[in-house]
Amino acid sequence: MQQPQYKSNFELKLLAKIQTSHRFGILLGTMILKFIITSLVADIVTSLVPAQSAAGPVISYILLFAVNVAASLLSVGAAFVFLKTACNMKSSLEDLFCGFRKNTLKILQVGAVIALIESICVIPFNIASMQYTNVIDSIPFISENSISGFSPLLYGNLMNNEEFLEAYSVLYSATMKLCVIMVVCTAISLILTLPFFPAFFMILDFPDWNVSTILRRSFEVMHGNKLRLFLLYLSFVPSFLFSAFACCIPLIWILPYMNMATANFYLDLMAVRNKSINTPS
Repeated sequence: MQQPQYKSNFELKLLAKIQTSHRFGILLGTMILKFIITSLVADIVTSLVPAQSAAGPVISYILLFAVNVAASLLSVGAAFVFLKTACNMKSSLEDLFCGFRKNTLKILQVGAVIALIESICVIPFNIASMQYTNVIDSIPFISENSISGFSPLLYGNLMNNEEFLEAYSVLYSATMKLCVIMVVCTAISLILTLPFFPAFFMILDFPDWNVSTILRRSFEVMHGNKLRLFLLYLSFVPSFLFSAFACCIPLIWILPYMNMATANFYLDLMAVRNKSINTPS
């Protein structure tokens, strides 16, 4: 018998577009509430770190790691909302907090694994960001003290000033270096976490599985499908680039739409896997 086939990314996105349009309000509200809570907690935590402390960056890094782990509870809640929408079930903002009521420790353990990988991958970018800040502070035309004493007349002649052109060259090189490092770190982090993509969904679908089983089954299900998921993510890059030139307003639609597509990706993974198991060879 013919083996069941996966839906194409085009089909998944088309289905996600229809589902998002039907439940746009609750999906957008879920993402906004999650973002607000996570951002507020991160800001509060980082504000507690002494700015002048030598160990400040390390303490801040550890605290932000803890925030990322705790945010996995909201990630599971958001996954629950999108799964219910994909299954044509009614959902509410209360579903966002389902991770605080059931399987909390399991969610935190899985979240810690994913957060650890992401935190390690972002270390080069954090180092580059500190170096970039030092470069900015070393450029006299950009440093705060110089700007406060800037003369409009002097500014008008800056393009003829070799010192300004040299400073601009340094700034441009540092900015490009930071952007390249950011893209590389993001790509590596994404690739390394792709095998864990189904984990939060599986916690919802299989609450009796322990952490090791969830992680192992995630790897099994994603075998041969990591490239498909990567290409699905990649297909949204043009939308994000367009959003950057439109004051990020299109993100209001793009983010729920993308998350809806990934929820359908998971459901398609499990549907094909179940059909393959039940199909006689």
